[in-house]
Amino acid sequence: MSCNTIIPSNDTYDFIVTSDELTPPLMAPLCVQPINELYSIWYYDRASLPPLSIGEYSYGSIPKLFSLMDSTSLDVSGILAIQNQPNLALRGKGVLIGIIDTGIDYENPLFRTSFGDTRIYSIWDQIEEGEKTPEGFLYGIEYTQADINRALQSENPKEIVPQTDTNGHGTFLATLAAGGEDVNNDFIGAAPESELVIVKLKEAKAYLREFFFVSESELLYQENDIMAGVAFLEEVARREQKPLVILLGVGSNQGSHTGAGPL
Repeated sequence: MSCNTIIPSNDTYDFIVTSDELTPPLMAPLCVQPINELYSIWYYDRASLPPLSIGEYSYGSIPKLFSLMDSTSLDVSGILAIQNQPNLALRGKGVLIGIIDTGIDYENPLFRTSFGDTRIYSIWDQIEEGEKTPEGFLYGIEYTQADINRALQSENPKEIVPQTDTNGHGTFLATLAAGGEDVNNDFIGAAPESELVIVKLKEAKAYLREFFFVSESELLYQENDIMAGVAFLEEVARREQKPLVILLGVGSNQGSHTGAGPL
């Protein structure tokens, strides 16, 4: 099996491993996803290892679970007061806004230019399996700006870019952060001229939900997938040589409360 199939499987353990861990593993991982010079994610067959427990594994190596958070309005945040200063031109031109969340409704006209082209630079869907994984990553599918524009020009966009945001949370955040102007509804996003880079998180595996005693009905995401999302956004920004703002709409009360955790 390929890593694109192995990594999402609930039969696979995910471990966050630091580069200073000198003890070699008893067995080689099935897949290794580099994050940066400090962290990698190692994936193992669950059947080959002891059950998950703090006694068997370090707490820091076990991915924590994150859930969706709410957002305040632009008016309350004070963004509109700054945006409307005539001499500052703070509309996001030349800036990438990376959003790690539930995906995006790429057909929404608020994410298009005045010419009808998309302002979405890229979408990394961590859920879908296929050959178009992002460069340097082992799972998911990346849809480029060219893919999205081709979809928008077609009669059946979803046949080309089968992207949906069934929850709506990611689209909501993207609209607040970077939605274009809608004069009829008296709306404009914080940075309406920016480009968006989207990471659609895959949901947490069942074994981690069981380990942390979390209901199956809760919408949860894994720390290591969020870390990979951040690494992906930073790689895009380096490649494009543009400043990047990361909007992370998920939170957790697990793990470090001092900012010392892997994420």
